[in-house]
Amino acid sequence: MLKASSQPHRHQSEEDSSGSDAGSEVSLEPETDRFGFILTNGSTAGSVGPSPELVRQREAKWINIIGQWDRILLKKSSKVKLQCQKGIPASLRAKCWPLLCGASERMRQNENLYESLDSQPGLQSWVDIIERDLDRQFPFHEMFLSKDGHGQRGLFRVLKAYTQFQPEEGYCQAQGPVAAVLLMNMPAEEAFWCLVQISEQYLPGYYSPLLEGVLFDAAILSWVLKKTCPAAHKHLQQHGVEPLMFATDWLMCLFTRHLPFNTLLRVWDLFFCYGVKVLLQVAVVLVRRVLGRADQRKQCPGQMETLERLRGVREHVQEEEETFIAEVCSVPLSGKDLEKRTEKELGRWRKDKPSSTFDPRGRCYGYRMAWARTRQQKEEREQKERETGNLSVPLARSASTLSLSPALLHKRFRKGGKGNPAPTENQETVKVEEQTEPSEAGQCEKEESKETGESTVISEKTEESQSVENNPEAAEESNENEQKEEPCDTNQPQVLEEQRERRKPQTRGKSFQGQKEKVSDDVANPAKTDSQITRNSVSYAESYF
Repeated sequence: MLKASSQPHRHQSEEDSSGSDAGSEVSLEPETDRFGFILTNGSTAGSVGPSPELVRQREAKWINIIGQWDRILLKKSSKVKLQCQKGIPASLRAKCWPLLCGASERMRQNENLYESLDSQPGLQSWVDIIERDLDRQFPFHEMFLSKDGHGQRGLFRVLKAYTQFQPEEGYCQAQGPVAAVLLMNMPAEEAFWCLVQISEQYLPGYYSPLLEGVLFDAAILSWVLKKTCPAAHKHLQQHGVEPLMFATDWLMCLFTRHLPFNTLLRVWDLFFCYGVKVLLQVAVVLVRRVLGRADQRKQCPGQMETLERLRGVREHVQEEEETFIAEVCSVPLSGKDLEKRTEKELGRWRKDKPSSTFDPRGRCYGYRMAWARTRQQKEEREQKERETGNLSVPLARSASTLSLSPALLHKRFRKGGKGNPAPTENQETVKVEEQTEPSEAGQCEKEESKETGESTVISEKTEESQSVENNPEAAEESNENEQKEEPCDTNQPQVLEEQRERRKPQTRGKSFQGQKEKVSDDVANPAKTDSQITRNSVSYAESYF
């Protein structure tokens, strides 16, 4: 194995090969860590990661989550959050990250769009800028060592496709390292759609020409620092250091240049789950590491010293990722607090900039809001296709029905009626209903069984009479059976009562089955329930998320 030097990007140069003995074969492949970084440069070789047994257990849990994603998304979001805090296995990040952020759904909705964008030449002005930035992204990673390597080629394709997908925004240099990390974990098409979701849903306005999202979240970060780290915030204020001066690179690049790679991947697991809240929490932890103690603040008597310490923050994050992630999760910042502060800051923003259309409110809830918006876009597109008569997907298999569990779908149709959409409820009401759904369903079934006990007996007799009319042979058999059973039927009222008692469990199941048949009939009739199902699905997503 070739010994790693202080400049690993020279491992494949002529200078390295010329020093070998004549006639001996020397491997020119550099020694890398488990993430693909050349050792001694950004290496995390000392971090061995979790045990294989623990990795297998987490893989099994994530495979179970992926297999029933729609149901878990609606009813067990806490399970997803817990597993994201523990860390997504490296073997499943290529599946889980696109699934969390909604990139998988966007890719299904826009099939072959990436190939179409990739085949186009692109605007030359953006192409020139992208090509100049390619060799700056992780130059010590094995994927990006060579300009002709698959890493730099894939990075160029993803960034060029984004400039064609969003021509009004174009390319921002901070998107380079973000796309590079995505490519280290997944194919180019998935990386492209993840970049789209990050830029549109998770960090709106971060990569726009005016950088509105960065300016907005810098003000939010100042509020979070004052709330969670008042001593460091006071020091920054005294020396005229605003978060925009040191946190711009942190936020726009998602800490790709300031954290060890093993820690960075764990932060991204949380980011795809919780959204921008995680970036603010990580920023607070980094400021604490640099300015949290009184002796550290004394070493920074001025603005320049303070900024220099903040820009060299990576040396303060050297421990195992579990310790760092635990500290990040302990920062007291909830989604509701962030939403309230966002509303307040947005009021000031619109007062100062009345012509601005920037709206960052949807970024507060991470993957849940990203999925709700993605599904809403799909519903709107399908509605337009139905109106024009170009819908290629049958209504019974649309996302409006598949995105809801059978129990929720059944309950909503019963509550809203066959022709009436279920009423829109706030988030707290929906959560309470979800928690009490099994008991309510049991009560409804009991009531139905009492009310429909007699009607079921009558309906069964009616069905028997109809079958007898259609089949004379069956009529003869039924008459014979009645004649045989007559001697045993000595006490008719008592027998009927016993029959009712025996049929109560059957009545309960039949009433539920009948209700399910009503729902399936409604779904199978596009002319009646087409707009109703669309309204119900969108209103449910909006009320829940």
